[in-house]
Amino acid sequence: MSNIKNTQLNARRMSAPLYLVTLALLILLGSCHKDDSPAPEQARLNVKVKSDSDQYDAVYLEIQQLWTRTSTGGGKINANKRLNILEVQKDSIIAGGHVPHGTLQEVMLKVSATGNQIVKNGSSYPAETPQGQYIAINIPGDKLLKPNETHALMLDIDLSDFIEETDNGKFAINPSITAVLD
Repeated sequence: MSNIKNTQLNARRMSAPLYLVTLALLILLGSCHKDDSPAPEQARLNVKVKSDSDQYDAVYLEIQQLWTRTSTGGGKINANKRLNILEVQKDSIIAGGHVPHGTLQEVMLKVSATGNQIVKNGSSYPAETPQGQYIAINIPGDKLLKPNETHALMLDIDLSDFIEETDNGKFAINPSITAVLD
């Protein structure tokens, strides 16, 4: 009788690891299954910037990402660039990538919380982001990103509205930019 109990006990001990190994293999095989559905159609979006100012020597922005939300989903384009927006040529692409097609509902520019800088009269000042790292991009009218087409988003940065000099001599970034989608 004790041999039967030992055999049953050993069988239970063996079945638990065997069960876990079988479960792990099933999960692994399930995750390796190739999805046969087609990739969603996307639009190519190239981001450009234009600005001018005679009140600043330089305006450096640490641009991290551009986020989009369309009627078919959300997307992001990584930029990871520090640039003086006063020196960017009008037709230069500062970031580009694929995003979901559809009616454009929201676009946000993500800048770093630190590293943004204003140079005025030869002196350098940090440009603070008191309202957060995300800058809303206002695009007038209903705009459609067509699938499998390339679109240009021109950020029109009016520095007299975009940069605010506070009473205590600090500079802050306004969390809003106007843009045009071609």
